[in-house]
Amino acid sequence: MEARNLIVLTGFMGSGKSRIGQELADRLELPFFDLDKVIEKEEKLKIPDIFRTKGEEYFRMAERSCFRTMPGHGPAVLALGGGAIQQKEIRDLLKQQALTIFLDVPVETLFQRLKKDKKRPLLQDSQGKLLSDELLRKRISELLSKRKIHYLQADIRVPVQPHWSRQQTINELIRLLREYAPASLTTHN
Repeated sequence: MEARNLIVLTGFMGSGKSRIGQELADRLELPFFDLDKVIEKEEKLKIPDIFRTKGEEYFRMAERSCFRTMPGHGPAVLALGGGAIQQKEIRDLLKQQALTIFLDVPVETLFQRLKKDKKRPLLQDSQGKLLSDELLRKRISELLSKRKIHYLQADIRVPVQPHWSRQQTINELIRLLREYAPASLTTHN
C-alpha cells in the first residue's frame, strides 16, 4: 500500500482522539492537529459558541473548509471531529489523502466520559443544559448508530477496551499501524 501523509483519528466524541492523537504524533515525531481547535482558531469562537450563535450547519461548513487545508501540512496526525465523518466530501478526501483510524469505544465508556462534559452541544438540551443520564445514553446511542457505518470504513479499527490506559490504546494503535501501513511509521521516526 502506498504511504499516505496524513494519519487521521476518527471516532465518537469522548473516544480520546485528541489526547491519543497528540501522543501518537509525539511518538511518530509528527505534527499534531485537532480539527476542532483549527476551527476555533479560524472562527475565533469556541465550538459550543459556534453551534449556539451560528448553528450546526455553519459549523459543518467550517469543518469542511478547515479540513480541506490539512493535507497541505505534509506528514501529520489529525484528530477529526466526531461528526465530521458524516460529510461525504470529508470521507472522499480521507480515502484519497489519509490513513484513517477508528477509535471504537463502547457506549457505556463514552457515557461515563461524557456525562459531565458541558462542551458538547449535541449532548445538551435546547437551553444548553446537560441531559439526564437516561437521555444522554439514548442520545449517544442514536448518534453513534448514525455515524458507525462511516467510522467502520476507516483503514484501521482499534477496539478500545474500557480497562485500557491511554498508553495501552496507543500501543495497540501502533501495533495495528505497523501491520497495516509500516511505511507510514518508518518514514517519520
